[in-house]
Amino acid sequence: MKSKARADRWNEELRLVKEEMRRVITFLEWKAGWWAEGGRRRLDVRPDIASGIRAYAAKQASINHALAHSFKTRWESIVETEPQDYEQDGNKSAGEVDEYDDAEYDTDMD
Repeated sequence: MKSKARADRWNEELRLVKEEMRRVITFLEWKAGWWAEGGRRRLDVRPDIASGIRAYAAKQASINHALAHSFKTRWESIVETEPQDYEQDGNKSAGEVDEYDDAEYDTDMD
């Protein structure tokens, strides 16, 4: 039972991390678009200031896009893989319990 609980917790943590990774990429892509759109807005300021604001917005859009791309390429194989069940012994089915799985770890969870 303890072994199954540990495997279940590990699988849940893995799913949560993958979801967080996916959300980070999605957020950075959204933020890059937000900066790009903001740089195209009509500004009621002097032309030299408007130029500086547009340049800053373009730079921020570029930074966010680069971060999203970097994370996407580093995490691509992790985020897109199907969830796997990590069990101590891959030969056992999910419902099968081995009475010796956690015999030496009985005091861990007490």
